[in-house]
Amino acid sequence: METPSLKTEPQSADPAKPTTLTVPGRKVSNPVRRRTFLQRILCAMSGFGLLGAFYPVLRYIEPPPESEGANRVEIDAAELPPGASRTILYRGRPAVVVNSAQGYIAYGGVCSHLGCIIKWSPAEQVFICPCHGGKFNVKGVVLGGPVPRPLTAIPVSVAGNRVIVGA
Repeated sequence: METPSLKTEPQSADPAKPTTLTVPGRKVSNPVRRRTFLQRILCAMSGFGLLGAFYPVLRYIEPPPESEGANRVEIDAAELPPGASRTILYRGRPAVVVNSAQGYIAYGGVCSHLGCIIKWSPAEQVFICPCHGGKFNVKGVVLGGPVPRPLTAIPVSVAGNRVIVGA
């Protein structure tokens, strides 16, 4: 069995002109040169690498879609004696409900610094971020730590013996 012989035309003095490859029965008039092929592969790989690098940036710029979750959460008032707190899921995110001296209050339970879940300290009457020591008063105002913004307030109402968060 004989293998077909490949013939190339003599290379011209012009290096920009590609060599024509002749296969018996076919003629390839414009073959892709090795250098061109490798350049295209390198560009494609660079493009995918840039997409991978910029994906987190794009996710940061575009806010996440509104999470599914209850727009209204009801708690039995007996579960929240004076000074007590309860962490709930409100609109798909943590929230803290407190029975304070000023009445029932609720705030988004995520610290505005790095997103840690805040805790209520009944002894100090403050919200504390356990990650970096950020502190918020009963009104959600920043008292200390590396926290950039106050807590997000959530409306609360009382109907009979039910505390309604998100009313």
